[in-house]
Amino acid sequence: MSTGTTFERLVEIMAKLRGPCGCPWDREQNYTSIVSHTLEEAHEVAEAIDRGDLDGLREELGDLLLQIVFYAQMASEEKRFTIDDVINGICDKIVHRHPHVFGDLKVTGTDEVLKNWEALKQKEGGTQKKSVLGGIPKALPALLKAYRLGEKTSRVGFDWTNAEGILKKIEEEVRELHEARGQKDEAAIDHEYGDLLFTLANCGRFLGIEPEGSLRRAADRFSKRFQWMERAATDQNRTLQSLTPEEWDDLWNRAKHEVAHE
Repeated sequence: MSTGTTFERLVEIMAKLRGPCGCPWDREQNYTSIVSHTLEEAHEVAEAIDRGDLDGLREELGDLLLQIVFYAQMASEEKRFTIDDVINGICDKIVHRHPHVFGDLKVTGTDEVLKNWEALKQKEGGTQKKSVLGGIPKALPALLKAYRLGEKTSRVGFDWTNAEGILKKIEEEVRELHEARGQKDEAAIDHEYGDLLFTLANCGRFLGIEPEGSLRRAADRFSKRFQWMERAATDQNRTLQSLTPEEWDDLWNRAKHEVAHE
């Protein structure tokens, strides 16, 4: 089956699910009620990528695609827009923002592509001036939001020169956090801690690391190691609460070794 045929099949299936003889659950849903499902499917896509599970990724991308068709079907029922409008809209946008591919513009590399992308977005606002930071969702996870803010401002020249510069800024933020703690100023501690996290998030850009994914993988490693420690303590008929600081350190080091070789 061709791509067009398979996509049409999905659209027809969703229309039937929402139709008079369709599924009661699907017919009851609205834009708001499926938002949590959309977010869940997006996270499952990310998890499949983290696992390197391409078969899982294929399935999760299908689940995420279904969410898009679901929203478009509801909008079509209300005579607002159709899935064709969604597709044509993104096609037009991508062609317009890639004049170096679909037009005559010459670019020398990725940095120039991204700067031109931002310039085109500004022009799309017409007479109304758009902020460089426009388009970043308020509900975006904070770490990813910090990364995207730095990414956006860097495209107009507001950025550190190199990785060494941002690493020095991290050291500065750590010193300021120490000073705030020394002053026992809770508001200043919160302020400096936030600045440190923001700077760390943007350090990822210079290291070629997306911080949300990096932190997610670190959290997964921590979970696996801690669960290994729980099993090891149980095998010794020990409770975690009974471990001494030295035993905790020893068990953690063993867990790092064991989990790293799973």
